[in-house]
Amino acid sequence: MPDIEITALSKSFGKAAAVQNVSLTVRDGSFTCILGPSGCGKTTLLRMLAGLEEASAGQIRIGGRLVDDPAQGTFVPPEQRGVGLVFQSYALWPHMTVAQNVEFGLRLQRLAAPARRARTEAMLDTLRITELADRYPAQLSGGQQQRVALARTLALAPQVLLLDEPLSNLDASLRLAMRAELARLHREFGTTIVFVTHDQWEAMTLATDIAVLAKGEVQQTGTASTIYDRPANRFVAEFIGSPPINIFPAGSAAALALIPNGVTDRAQITVGLRPEAVQISSSPVPGALAATVTAILPTGGSWIVETAVQSDGASVLCTTLSRPTLMPTQPVFLEPQPDGLHLFAPEGHRLSDFPQSHMEML
Repeated sequence: MPDIEITALSKSFGKAAAVQNVSLTVRDGSFTCILGPSGCGKTTLLRMLAGLEEASAGQIRIGGRLVDDPAQGTFVPPEQRGVGLVFQSYALWPHMTVAQNVEFGLRLQRLAAPARRARTEAMLDTLRITELADRYPAQLSGGQQQRVALARTLALAPQVLLLDEPLSNLDASLRLAMRAELARLHREFGTTIVFVTHDQWEAMTLATDIAVLAKGEVQQTGTASTIYDRPANRFVAEFIGSPPINIFPAGSAAALALIPNGVTDRAQITVGLRPEAVQISSSPVPGALAATVTAILPTGGSWIVETAVQSDGASVLCTTLSRPTLMPTQPVFLEPQPDGLHLFAPEGHRLSDFPQSHMEML
């Protein structure tokens, strides 16, 4: 399986820049998620990888082979790239049975009939849809249609599998089941997968590598734990995490109280604090914020405790796995855990990535 090398890639539609100067390596055999909000350019990026859109600038290499470079006049069409694409809309042929849909691409490749049937049966078995072979798409559930679309693509043995939000049309329980199915298929086939999603939990639970996009630009790449534990900037910190990270504006009383001693330019620093990194105490603790409980929100296996800092009214969300005995209006003390504390410069970048002159302790 090949690496994918994306270098300084840009795509504009008229004056609108959809993708801007993106450089990214998709490792051989990885499950890479392109994660970002709607309109950030992630689907456009995927379509350029597939060859459905031509780049405005930059290069794409798949397995060392140059497939798109407008400066050199190079553009390899989709059918010659060795990639498979599954859309958000599964695009099954309504007049064909499941087996015929899976076999369709193999017919276009003019594979001999016995080989076609053998590979089709193997894909139906792998995707656990053998019993659906004689049904038509209209007779299938959303999850079953998604399996058929995957089987049809995998039957062609693509070097790279591109998935454009294939789970977004499914309900919550089916999405959970299909996440597990995709993880199983990746383990079994070892195919390089590029998966576009706006759902952070899909990315965090499935991906070996994540690239976070915003406004057509890569904000950070890395593993799920790296992106969550050390967000490169405020956008990544706020986009990743549920409930979201607590943000204390620069110069606020809560921010100044949370910034470690010895850090310079304190009044210019924005502070982020993960909800699970807040220890709630009923008695004063050194370095804790005095607060008042405003709400208790059960979420099933955990609880969100909403509080307000007494000094400036800043809202702070805390999470706990133990049923809280707290009540609204009850005074408490919030003790931040250092691992969940993040400092951001005025430009939004993570402060610990700045020159040491900004910091003396971190």
